[in-house]
Amino acid sequence: MIIKFCPRCKTLHPVDKQCPNGCGSRKEENRLYDKYLRKNKSFYNSSQWDKLRKECMNKYDSICLYTLFKYNKITPATLVHHIIELTEDETQAYELSNLIPVSDIAHREIHKRYKDENLKEVQAELKSYLEKYILDFLEG
Repeated sequence: MIIKFCPRCKTLHPVDKQCPNGCGSRKEENRLYDKYLRKNKSFYNSSQWDKLRKECMNKYDSICLYTLFKYNKITPATLVHHIIELTEDETQAYELSNLIPVSDIAHREIHKRYKDENLKEVQAELKSYLEKYILDFLEG
């Protein structure tokens, strides 16, 4: 029998079965979150957002800029984060200069820092990462 680790709780279980702790898959959790809990659901499901998200990922080569400049590591980006969040300023929603590609782990860290640290300082740090990438890799 082939066994594997659950990526969430690190429990060993057979490959053909779900985790015995009921962790489920991240994909299923994301699907349920998107369907029932996500705020601004219509915005994130719009074709305009989808195009802008792809444009942002392409512009920054699908690299997580947060881990690139904060930890000096290259990590693939999986999400596009609004530096100034929609709830704070809806006029910035479709501004490419307000978007930064990040990995899932970096995204969680950013939101934790938004709660624990000075919001404006964290936002300024993220904006500086965008500017640094543009200067170092796109214009330089």
